[in-house]
Amino acid sequence: MGTGGHAVSSQDTALAVLLRKAEWMLDEAAFEVGGGRYSDQQRRELATALDELSAALREPTDEAVPTIIDVEQ
Repeated sequence: MGTGGHAVSSQDTALAVLLRKAEWMLDEAAFEVGGGRYSDQQRRELATALDELSAALREPTDEAVPTIIDVEQ
């Protein structure tokens, strides 16, 4: 997947960082929980990271509103 020729905003970059962080944390959690080695503190940290990601995903994007030009005047 590409950016479709659009410049990447700082908001997009921040979201990408949160997505990668969640990916790594979930990967570790899946492994450690399966082995009974995931602490309550780790669970809280993961939940907080997922809350942050969820909020970021709900934020409106910085995409510009399209301009409508009425040529029939």
